[in-house]
Amino acid sequence: MSKSVIPAAIPAPAHAGLACRLRLRQLRRGPSLIAGEVELENTGTTVFEIAVRSSPLQYLDLIVTDANGQVISDSYYGDLFTPLAEPYVLRLQPGEKYTRPVSLLGNVSQEKWRPGKYTARAVYEYQGLRAVSDPLSLELPANKG
Repeated sequence: MSKSVIPAAIPAPAHAGLACRLRLRQLRRGPSLIAGEVELENTGTTVFEIAVRSSPLQYLDLIVTDANGQVISDSYYGDLFTPLAEPYVLRLQPGEKYTRPVSLLGNVSQEKWRPGKYTARAVYEYQGLRAVSDPLSLELPANKG
């Protein structure tokens, strides 16, 4: 991200920014081929508030593609969460991170799980703000591990 040059006499405007990261997750019982975690970080200078009705990840989609670049995700990842009895607001202070586990193939039907290489990308969209992770590569072996 490039930074604009701002004269010292003019303060930088407050803004809300969000970074989204996706990575493999190490489980206590050993490595998993599909265990991941998503991290959201408030990169802005003000508190970032997220209205939550089911999970803060209700605004998350995982876009999974096969080795040919074909999207194999069947549904929107955020739809996997059940609504809460009481909605709440998640507040992230500037620099604060929110990290949660995800199933990297959670929105891909098991019929589509074939040996080979896949790429997952997390997309978090909330009130006009869109944060996209770098792609994460994973591979399912012939025996599906």
